[in-house]
Amino acid sequence: MSGRASVTLFSEPNLAGRAFPVSSEGASNLDGMFNDRASSLRVDRGYWIFCSDANFRGECRTFGPGEYAVLPPGLDNRISSGRRISNDYPYSHAPIWR
Repeated sequence: MSGRASVTLFSEPNLAGRAFPVSSEGASNLDGMFNDRASSLRVDRGYWIFCSDANFRGECRTFGPGEYAVLPPGLDNRISSGRRISNDYPYSHAPIWR
């Protein structure tokens, strides 16, 4: 893998503001780094889970490659933990969001 981040969190919507790159090794808890600051994100590689609380608790969502200009209300400025969960799509079927 290259030195390019696998995920970049942004402090503003539309991939703007302060950028916080996360390497493929991931970051579990973001306290002291970028806790409760992300409003958008870009996934360069892999599939990642981000949660509203430390230690992968609270509301969690999986994000695959792409740009997410606006995060869902439960995660907007609330991401406290995250990590890469897979290089490939980790589920047996597409999610059904309610």
